[in-house]
Amino acid sequence: PEKSIQLQVSSYGSDVVICLDDCTHVDEPPSRQRESVERTIAWARRSKTEFVRLMEQKKLSPERRPLLFAVVQGGGDFALRRACAEALLEIGFDGFGFGGWPLDSEGQLLSEVVAWTRELIPPRFPLHGLGIGHPLNVVACARMGYDLFDSAMPTRDARHARLYCFTEDPATSNLDSDGSWLTYIYLSDERLRRERRPISAFCDCLCCSRYSLAYLHHLFKVNDALFLRLATIHNLRFMAQLMQRLGILLHGERVAEQREQQTAQTTG
Repeated sequence: PEKSIQLQVSSYGSDVVICLDDCTHVDEPPSRQRESVERTIAWARRSKTEFVRLMEQKKLSPERRPLLFAVVQGGGDFALRRACAEALLEIGFDGFGFGGWPLDSEGQLLSEVVAWTRELIPPRFPLHGLGIGHPLNVVACARMGYDLFDSAMPTRDARHARLYCFTEDPATSNLDSDGSWLTYIYLSDERLRRERRPISAFCDCLCCSRYSLAYLHHLFKVNDALFLRLATIHNLRFMAQLMQRLGILLHGERVAEQREQQTAQTTG
């Protein structure tokens, strides 16, 4: 735990430092989940001690120092999740993360567990969806109250020739829960070999601005490494557009909710 904090603070210059945790899959037995929670809490305590030592050594004020996040484990056991969250809140951190594999054995988002973890953490603390990266899951979790995400999925999909596309203008999309705003293009598809259009008409990335699907398909077929770079650039731009639109939508929803509350208080 101490080495992890030292690396993130001194070697990587992280803005958000994550405590080392013991990650489990939701299907692992109760004994393993309890072990994970106990170890995660112990490591979080040690991480916090080392973090404080480094901040004092570097003479960093609260305004200039990085943030320290702890990770809530517990698998699919709601009681263990609560116990872990309460222990970490008592230690004290700047934010928290959803810990553990966020998908079930069929690859579906563990919506109830993910939502429960958000409920356990007071709203004033940001919550990080560790390992959550599928566009539909990012939208679902953002609407639950998650603020940050990280995942290798967008870049891994790009390297495997799976490209993300909006079916409608992301600047005006409501990102409906049915996922109708999202589609995929597979560069392995032979039908693309004469396709002169870009990946997406709604994307302004380097790849979409300069190259056709036919050219990308060709690069993929001849195993040219340029396809890896261009596909990755596109998927990352897609995720940036998605997060930008999510921020606008969620801000609008929160403002509307506040107005409704104020109206209810006035009429009440």
